[in-house]
Amino acid sequence: MHAAGKEDGLKILLLALVAASGLYADALGFGVRGGLPLGDAFNSFENRDFRILGRNRFVVGPTLELRLPAGVGFSFDVLYRRYAFETTTGGTTTSTGASQWEFPLMFRYRFPGIIVRPFVAAGPTLNRLTGVTSIRNSTVGMAIGGGLDIAIPFFHITPELRYSRLFQEVTVRPGANSLMQHQNRIDFLVGFTF
Repeated sequence: MHAAGKEDGLKILLLALVAASGLYADALGFGVRGGLPLGDAFNSFENRDFRILGRNRFVVGPTLELRLPAGVGFSFDVLYRRYAFETTTGGTTTSTGASQWEFPLMFRYRFPGIIVRPFVAAGPTLNRLTGVTSIRNSTVGMAIGGGLDIAIPFFHITPELRYSRLFQEVTVRPGANSLMQHQNRIDFLVGFTF
């Protein structure tokens, strides 16, 4: 009898979840977010015999959004950045790479609207640098942004500008010399969530 009570409770919970998902079908979204960084990722170093650059060409990764009533919500991204370091000595250029994983958890507020809703977002971010020698591989920071939430049948498109500030300095050694990562960065991102 006790097992039957647990089974009935589980059925009621599943029915409640199905009913809630029908009422809030648009509440949970998952998809992909990607975009372009505006500016270089690292300070460059150059003299007449030597030059080293650190560039980031793209940002991409999965995203999860929770859209609650009254325009509030949260998003969690797992963003991947690929860095290219180019070292030029004399006439010879060598290239090395590194990766950075970024984990922003952002509170979002969507202003009223029907199809297009402007939004603002802010929250902490954790960054992890791999594939290159550095003094500190993990850093924390803060991200703020704003954009538009465009609701099209079956999915949302969210173009945004996002500013991130890293709280610690990161110095990398992609070769014999060191480069310092910019603590401030701006990215143009577009999310596609279902």
